Parts: sequence; C-alpha cells; structure tokens
Amino acid sequence: MKLIPLTCTKCQGRMRIFAFIEDEDVIKKILKHLGMWDQKARPPPKVNAPPTAPEYDIDYTDYKAPVSDNYLYLDPQYPEVYTG
Repeated sequence: MKLIPLTCTKCQGRMRIFAFIEDEDVIKKILKHLGMWDQKARPPPKVNAPPTAPEYDIDYTDYKAPVSDNYLYLDPQYPEVYTG
C-alpha cells in the first residue's frame, strides 16, 4: 500500500504528524471553539437496503376529465360523410 503524504494547502509542502490529541475534554473544547461540536453527523448510508422509490406529488386541479362517467366505453363520433 502506497502512503500519500499530507500536503499543506497554503504552500503545497509536505506535512508531518507529530502529535495526537487523545484527551476527550481537550477535543471537545477545540471543537466547541471551532463551532463544530453541536453538528450532528449524518448516519452512514444503508449498504444493503433496496433503493427507495421517489415520492411523487401529482396536482389534479387543472385536470380536465370527460363529462361522462363511462367515457371509456362510448363509441367515437365519426362524420357521416365518407370522403375516400
């Protein structure tokens, strides 16, 4: 496995880790100072869950339905004069 060194965002120089903060109180104090303590982490995605179907909201306010209740069963109106 190839390790990629940390790079400084300002000078693009190589960075080294020389200490870790392990004390929970110090970590909490730093994160509160940065305004990051109260942020809630998003839950990880569900790996084996089936995809969820999108929810559709259909607005029928402008829908023009036929007047007759049995419009599907009516014969269409054809002109009586055949021009063929």
